[in-house]
Amino acid sequence: MPSTLTIQPLGPNLGAEVLDLDPAAIQSKETLIALEAALVKHEALVLHVPDLRPAQQLAIAQHFGEPEVHTFYPNLGEGFEQITVIDSKLGDRADMWHHDESFLPSPPIVTMTHAQILPPCGGDTCWISMTSAYDALSERMKRYLDGLSAWHDMNGPMTAALRQNVVSYERYLEVINTKRRHLHPLVTTHPVSGRKALYLSPTYTTHIEGLAVPESDAVLAYLHAHCQQVHFGFRHRWAVGDMVIWDNRSVIHNAILDYQPHQRRMHRASVFDRSLVR
Repeated sequence: MPSTLTIQPLGPNLGAEVLDLDPAAIQSKETLIALEAALVKHEALVLHVPDLRPAQQLAIAQHFGEPEVHTFYPNLGEGFEQITVIDSKLGDRADMWHHDESFLPSPPIVTMTHAQILPPCGGDTCWISMTSAYDALSERMKRYLDGLSAWHDMNGPMTAALRQNVVSYERYLEVINTKRRHLHPLVTTHPVSGRKALYLSPTYTTHIEGLAVPESDAVLAYLHAHCQQVHFGFRHRWAVGDMVIWDNRSVIHNAILDYQPHQRRMHRASVFDRSLVR
């Protein structure tokens, strides 16, 4: 790593802070390669970049893969369609444990969120290392899960949002009609680190393929409880200008909704694996 890139771990299993980052060098090849290596190791990185411009965020995203133009969320407009705006004033929220868009056949591999407007208190985000959670399973449970796959479906959270008056019925129908649903292995292998990770969430994972309903429900309930042990995660208290980059393949996250009626606005870029983009 370049000498100007100092990495300080924030938790025993997940998270690190990038210290003394030179804003002028943030788009350099050397810095981007160092950030990528640190992300593979720590799974989530905190950058303090209050002067980061959308063009720079987009350049960082393009280093990791193909930035997404989100289907439903608004963006920054012409030239910056890949920078999604997540704003609580627009009803946007992510107060649930999830991998980003795991209901897609090939979900984003990396997500990065840059804080623009924050409430006076609250609004923290939490992450869980699903690699550490997998490593802590018994060998018997690992053998049991080997070869199993589970369904990920967008319908559940959209129905909950409708019931809570977070989305309109028209928006609900728009999303539901896209039939965002896919089957993924319960255990995945990271393509770079080679580490195995659990791939599920209480938000999108509905059931395990091929198991009886009571067995599927029991296994998922156990895994969700197991993953949410505090030592697998880390919690970030945002400051305006912070950007967190996380590996969507190996962590789940939850943006805590404890700040209403105040506003929380983020600029997000999610990145697809270029080799899987058609």
